[in-house]
Amino acid sequence: MQPVELITRRQFVKTSTAAVTAFSAFATAGAQGVSPAKPKYRYLADASVLSAGEVVNGPARVLDLKGRRGINPTSIHTVIKLAGGHTLHEPKGTLVLWFFALEDLAASFLADHMAIDNKHFASYPFLSDHEKPRDVAEANFSFEWNRFNEFRAKFFKGTVYPRLGFDPPQKAWVQAVPFNYFQKFRWYQLAVTWDDAAKSAELFVNGILIGTSDRFNKDFHRDRCGDVLYAGCPALCHGEIECFAGVLGGAELYKLYRAGAPDFDQAIEDELKHRFAGAALENFTFQPGANWTKQFDLDFKTPVEQIKEFYVQGYREAIKPAGHPEGLLIETPDIPYGWNAYPKQVYIWSNRTFEGNIYVEFEWKALKPNGLALLMIHASGMSREDFMADYPKKTSGIMQTVHGENVRNYHWEFYREMNDVRNDVGTAFSRKNPFAYRIGFGSSPAPFANNQWHKAQLVQHEGKLRGAIDGKILLEIDDSSRTNTGCILNYGHIALRCMVHTAMVFRNLKVYTEKLPFTELQARQAERTNAK
Repeated sequence: MQPVELITRRQFVKTSTAAVTAFSAFATAGAQGVSPAKPKYRYLADASVLSAGEVVNGPARVLDLKGRRGINPTSIHTVIKLAGGHTLHEPKGTLVLWFFALEDLAASFLADHMAIDNKHFASYPFLSDHEKPRDVAEANFSFEWNRFNEFRAKFFKGTVYPRLGFDPPQKAWVQAVPFNYFQKFRWYQLAVTWDDAAKSAELFVNGILIGTSDRFNKDFHRDRCGDVLYAGCPALCHGEIECFAGVLGGAELYKLYRAGAPDFDQAIEDELKHRFAGAALENFTFQPGANWTKQFDLDFKTPVEQIKEFYVQGYREAIKPAGHPEGLLIETPDIPYGWNAYPKQVYIWSNRTFEGNIYVEFEWKALKPNGLALLMIHASGMSREDFMADYPKKTSGIMQTVHGENVRNYHWEFYREMNDVRNDVGTAFSRKNPFAYRIGFGSSPAPFANNQWHKAQLVQHEGKLRGAIDGKILLEIDDSSRTNTGCILNYGHIALRCMVHTAMVFRNLKVYTEKLPFTELQARQAERTNAK
């Protein structure tokens, strides 16, 4: 394949005063009090004229959006090759790049047949050290968004899930999940930093910190990055790329973004700060009214007796009814992540079911940092059946019951101090299962304090779900029966789940449901006949 034909530098200078204006903004940064480190390497600063070390193999085009230019591959086989060096070999550094998308980057239903002619169709690579940048697993370094709404940088060969990113020694990677905030026809500045000595990496969008690497693990293993970097995705227009030898802070990155962004939008910035930094949180004001009935009320002052209201699935030894004077203690082992750890997790399922609009509240206290706890509501079989009555009882503590088996539910991770989430703030995450539909995410400004009681509240009224911690809304979910993820769920069991590394006490669990529009006249018993 021949390199793409680009217009000459002379033609570019004559016809693009807007681009000159945009890039000259960098020169004014010093007047605004900015003195960022200079990049050691820069690529695609002028997408219209390739410099030494820059090659585009395959069909592509140069696009100008509001004065910034980039290269848009028009084939999945087109590769942008950058062979002039980079800083990813160095013990600390920063990678900054610009891009815009030609379509909104949004998660979608995925099926095997979609990969017939494009095996890696779900990956949108920004940069990689593999000559086929879409093949993320084969890259020692990759920077990508994918259609699971995962936005990450990884520094090792292999995949984060299901195991390589978790198995010891802990690999170096950082991500934001879910991330569905890339709009079409808008420039974004992405940045990833790494520091081997500090064993940390950070992820930024438009100068806003959205992801941090695991702060609980002692390892930070990085495979050596290849000498050449590659890019290429037909849905993306690849813009300027800069490699720094040091770690740039958020303030420096933000000033670089504001100096270079031709299409700054305050609403987008506010949304990023709200979702990933806990800015402008609203108060949770819902109170169950006269039309709501309390269906479940366990204070856990007598947990030895009250745990009988639940079916325990998974690591039963984690349930310690007499282990804490203030409530029900659940404590899972503090062991390394990996396949051996997955069974050492636990669910407690309500034996009874709840129907219709639902409100759940409870108090929880984490006894130590690290771990993850979640609430599941309206958990039923795939045809609304009571899966605990109709199916064999599930016994494994692995995560698949939540999202990867035959149990429909909404799940809310209200306490998340794991190695695949940002740990310098509190985060809340929700998904509609088993449809892989990530429908909710929010953050608090700081991690939730240990050894202190917190109150969790979740209300579902039709398709609207709102979840709050300590009176502040972190989840705002608007589900629909028209999103190819089935109906709005309205029946089933509830459950609390604790993953490994979790030590948590629960009390004052209450469940309310709203009056149903129909009246149940008679509950019929099963009729059985013996055929002769």
